[in-house]
Amino acid sequence: MNKIIIETENLSKVFTIGGQDIKALNGVDLKVAGGEFISIIGPSGSGKTTLLNLIGLLEQPSSGTVSFEGQDVSKLRESELDDLRLKQIGFIFQTFNLMATFTALENVTFPMEITHVPEKERLDRAKALLDRLGLAERMHHKPKELSAGESQRVAIARALANEPILLLADEPTGNLDSNTTKEISELLQRLNNEYGIAVILVTHDNQVARAASRTLRMVDGRLDSDSG
Repeated sequence: MNKIIIETENLSKVFTIGGQDIKALNGVDLKVAGGEFISIIGPSGSGKTTLLNLIGLLEQPSSGTVSFEGQDVSKLRESELDDLRLKQIGFIFQTFNLMATFTALENVTFPMEITHVPEKERLDRAKALLDRLGLAERMHHKPKELSAGESQRVAIARALANEPILLLADEPTGNLDSNTTKEISELLQRLNNEYGIAVILVTHDNQVARAASRTLRMVDGRLDSDSG
C-alpha cells in the first residue's frame, strides 16, 4: 500500500448559527493513501463538504487533527498552509469557479503564475493538460463560450496545473447532464490511474461514486461505513 498522505483523527467541526451549535462533523477518522480514489457519499447536510474543506485546509477544525504526509497541519504557519494548498492540493467545485475574463488557457496557467513556474513551462504544461482533456480547440475560448462539461474539464486541468498529489472534488457533476456526468466520472478515474494522483470525490450520486475504488458513507457528520 502507498504511504498515507491524509489522515484525520477524531475530527469535529461545530458551527454556531442563530445562537445554536450545529455539529457538522463528529469524530471523523479517515486515512487516504497516495494514489487512492475515494468517494464520500451522503445526503445534503451530512457533512461531506465540511470534511473536504478541512482536508483541503480551507477551514480549521473545532477539535481533532488533520495530518498531511505525517505533518499535523495545525503546527504549520499560514504561509506554509498556503504553499501546501497551492502546490499539493487541487480543487474541483460544482460551480467550476473559472475566471470569466480569462480564456481556458489563462485559467489553467494562472495557478502556475502564483507558484512562479517559468512562462514557457506553464504554457507547455497548460496546453498539454487541455489537449489531454480534449480541449485543444477550445483553449482560447472564455467560459461563457464553453459548455458546462467543457468548463468542468478546464477546471480539472486547472486543478492539475501545479501537479498536486491530492485532488478534492466537491460534487463535480452536480451541474451536468447525465451523459456529461458519466464523461467526467470516467475522466477522474482515468486521471487517477494515469497520474497516480489521490482523489477524494464528494457526491450524492451513487453512479458517480462508483468511479472510486473505495466508497465511504457520511451520515449526520460521521463516516458510517466503508464498502472498500
